[in-house]
Amino acid sequence: MKHVLAIAACVALAGCATRGMTDTLPKLSSHTSKSVQAYVQCVEPKWQAITPNAKGNSKDDEGRITADDSKSSAHERIDVKASGAGAQVVMYEIQKGKGDYDGRYREEAISCL
Repeated sequence: MKHVLAIAACVALAGCATRGMTDTLPKLSSHTSKSVQAYVQCVEPKWQAITPNAKGNSKDDEGRITADDSKSSAHERIDVKASGAGAQVVMYEIQKGKGDYDGRYREEAISCL
């Protein structure tokens, strides 16, 4: 019975980790004069230099860039939506404790604004 409860708790926590990313305050919320596609194309290679599995995609008026670094337990995501003459950029992240914080993802996202 204890094993069943332990497994159920692990499954529940795993689901919360990915779904809960947008429940946290955004690490960055800004506007760019670039199009959705141009912004995604700017950030994606910069994040790939940090984490090779980073990937981005854009379709019509929306885009997303994600990076999951198993070494540092960093989970990063940027949602991009067309807005006026540019795009709205919102970045979410989950990282380990503050002492292990890696600000490079946010810095690269800002450099492309």
